[in-house]
Amino acid sequence: MDIAALNAEFAIPDHLRFTEGPGGLTMIEIANGLATATISPYAGQVLAYRPASAPDDLLFVSERAYYAPGKAIKGGIPICWPWFGPDPEEKGRGGHGFVRAWAWEVRACKSLPNGSTLVKLGLADDAATRAIWPRFFNLRLEVVVGATLSVALITRNAGDAPIRITQGLHSYFKVGDATRTRVVGLDGCRYLDKAAGAGDAVAVQEGPVTVSGEVNRIYEQVPARLSIEDPVLNRRIRIDAQHSRTCVVWNPWVETARAMDDLDDLDYLRFLCVETVNTASETIEIPLQGESRIVAEYRIEPLTAGA
Repeated sequence: MDIAALNAEFAIPDHLRFTEGPGGLTMIEIANGLATATISPYAGQVLAYRPASAPDDLLFVSERAYYAPGKAIKGGIPICWPWFGPDPEEKGRGGHGFVRAWAWEVRACKSLPNGSTLVKLGLADDAATRAIWPRFFNLRLEVVVGATLSVALITRNAGDAPIRITQGLHSYFKVGDATRTRVVGLDGCRYLDKAAGAGDAVAVQEGPVTVSGEVNRIYEQVPARLSIEDPVLNRRIRIDAQHSRTCVVWNPWVETARAMDDLDDLDYLRFLCVETVNTASETIEIPLQGESRIVAEYRIEPLTAGA
């Protein structure tokens, strides 16, 4: 991407600019008074977000993350689309779809009346995408950076037949210590336990979700609001979802983290994924020329007694 051309067309003076990031990838840097953020047009991925009142970033990105064409960036909010998890057709295609390792188009950048900044990215089918997934589509990502962070993924079916997708906002949240962090709001929800050795055992959550080993669970019929309570960073992360009734909670724990070249051995202590998704029993069918969206809004609050 030509950074000079992007800045000429889309930069917002004193608020938004395009820069060269790791691996030569183009980055969108936002500093609007309400928050700072970094968005990668490669992968359509939010990599950083910190409201002005917060001492720590919302998101975790591995120091060993790959920044190279064809590679997913480990951290931030990767986009999983048009399938979440393994290839549903068992054709040998990679997990979590292909758009998290694809160049997106910058479509708009604008300041909003409340001081927030809106960035729109897009990806439409072409011969290369149809060689992987033979469907006609127009995908949009709308990110609003302000006192909160909002991420909306909109799929338009541009073909002449219905399409079926699963998808997810694979958010990596920075935590002070995963073993002392709790996910609140899933009490009583049924989940599929996909952790190593557990198969797809079905269980029901009792109380908050905590981490004392590998966690890889798909929760079903979840409420619209979840929260992550982090006593080490003294904060609560609110997650408000729209058009999503499934949620994935993931932490790789010791052995899986060690086996990943793009994670440090101790990174499992530094993040927790609580993902807004449509997967498992929640498959989305989009009629011809129809649209579907999935949205998550993230807010950082102090973790105060009795809150």
